[in-house]
Amino acid sequence: MTVEVKIIDALAKKGPLLGKELHALLPAESYLALWQACFTSQSIQLSFFSRYYLRYDITREDQVRLSPSILRDFLSFTLMSLPGQRDLVIERQATLSNTHREISMWKIAIATNVLTTVLSTLPASSQALFCAFIAGDLAYFLGHSEPREVESIGEQVSGSDIDIIILHDEAPAADIQKVDALMTRQKSYYLRHPSFRQEIDFICKSKHKMYDQFHYATIHEKIASKIAYESIFLAGSVALYAEVKDRMQSSGVNRLIEMDFEHGLLDRKTAMKRLLNADPTALDREMESLFFFSQERVEFS
Repeated sequence: MTVEVKIIDALAKKGPLLGKELHALLPAESYLALWQACFTSQSIQLSFFSRYYLRYDITREDQVRLSPSILRDFLSFTLMSLPGQRDLVIERQATLSNTHREISMWKIAIATNVLTTVLSTLPASSQALFCAFIAGDLAYFLGHSEPREVESIGEQVSGSDIDIIILHDEAPAADIQKVDALMTRQKSYYLRHPSFRQEIDFICKSKHKMYDQFHYATIHEKIASKIAYESIFLAGSVALYAEVKDRMQSSGVNRLIEMDFEHGLLDRKTAMKRLLNADPTALDREMESLFFFSQERVEFS
């Protein structure tokens, strides 16, 4: 029985199904074999409900990539179905999209509460010198709650991390140090509390450093600019956040990011064509890197 026939049989019994659900039903088949069969079949219908955003893969010579990865997109954001299951697809897609949005909103609410609490400890005059925003998949409402291990700390966390950027406009050094210390304390609390198990990553820097990063020349400048581009305001000074957004527009970095996105989209199409012809039983590191990001290797191995 071919992989395609096995998938069609599974869909007939339990469809529509996400890629990860197909793999759970057909664990003997590799991720790539399932992906190839779904994308080449004339009988299997695919429905996508992800949003793509830019990222830079430092492990691949700073190559522009799109997130979610091709494999993550297949496992979590693609529904496979058969003709006649359209109504079920629409219903499941709406439910899944809403679930990702609710998870994202819950995590954003955690971030907002953390920043509001931290900034409230500062004098009113200093509070106006800070603003904070969130980036990553939460900014696109693609958050998930699947358990994963953070290798660097050896801890299990619940789904998407919470990426926070805190900017200040020449705030007093004592207040900057206080914000950093309180954020570190909050990070530890939310990481280890059994009701949360959330990974909060944060950085605190001056607006002038961020403006320098809008030169968009080095990989670190590109990452910082991209984070500001996709960000959602969390707390602090709205005026400062608006100033940052205006500077991005006037500097022309917005257009550079959009051009990189277009380049990443073309590269993704090329990668998918190569993967369709790859041998799923002999996937080398180069082909793996096209299918999923290096940071996902532990998760998908």
